[in-house]
Amino acid sequence: MDKDIINNRKAIVMAITDDGNVGPMMFQQLLMRLGAPEDFLFATEKDLNDIPGLDNEKTALILESLDRIDEYITRLEYYKNIKTNVVTFLDDDYPIVLREISDPPPILYYRGEYSIIDINYIAIVGTTMPSQAGIRLSVDLAKAIVDRGYGIISGLAAGIDCAAHLAVLKAGGLTTAVLGCGFDKIYPPENELIAQNILNSGGLLISEVAPETEVAKPGLITRNRLISALSKAVVVAEVGEKSHGELHTAKFAHKQARPIFYGDPENNLKSETITDMPGVIINDVSAQDEILKYII
Repeated sequence: MDKDIINNRKAIVMAITDDGNVGPMMFQQLLMRLGAPEDFLFATEKDLNDIPGLDNEKTALILESLDRIDEYITRLEYYKNIKTNVVTFLDDDYPIVLREISDPPPILYYRGEYSIIDINYIAIVGTTMPSQAGIRLSVDLAKAIVDRGYGIISGLAAGIDCAAHLAVLKAGGLTTAVLGCGFDKIYPPENELIAQNILNSGGLLISEVAPETEVAKPGLITRNRLISALSKAVVVAEVGEKSHGELHTAKFAHKQARPIFYGDPENNLKSETITDMPGVIINDVSAQDEILKYII
């Protein structure tokens, strides 16, 4: 396909997801009703109002965003200059496993070595306020898994996520971080150095939102479906005592039929906490063989 057509498509998807506030489900509706993204440019107000879920206000946002395509073409070039690349649902190099979920992201922004997106990953996630035992389990599992040639994917959050990423970096392995914010607005800010070290080590950063996008709670939740989908199995290395935000990844894993493992190094995990997302309880690094058997 002609490079200009590809870039125009990317710019259109950037515009409607950024300024037009189009999410994954509505994007699929637009494709079914209007055709390819370049056909969106010829959509009328009536065309959009006929689509379930769009009211006058949402329609106006989409039409206004489509009037700014030239700006997004310029922005696309700017992103390339800051080593940020864009892949859309329509591109050949869009991850196959993400096409298989119910709400595939219309667009992915990435920095780093994109070719590693297709390697075999185990996800390691967990509480942002871990115990020493939880950190140890996360570190030991991450090191053991990468030592056997597999990758670790996580969310660059404080606590367990960071412990897993850092263990991979120390072991010389490959890790991918899926962010709930833009690359230029890393959250929490103290993890900017870890993000840079991931890139320096041949790793990958992925986000559904543009580099300049600030963190917002919905983004921190929805990115977990990508962590799960891109993995072969999900390990929740430690569940928090009060806040259970890390269980969002387990919920997505359950929905996506990914095996789930729950770390319980201190034998204090309450069974009722994980009733809706059943999984295997693990206590130490010896569980690596049980986890890796799901990699085909």
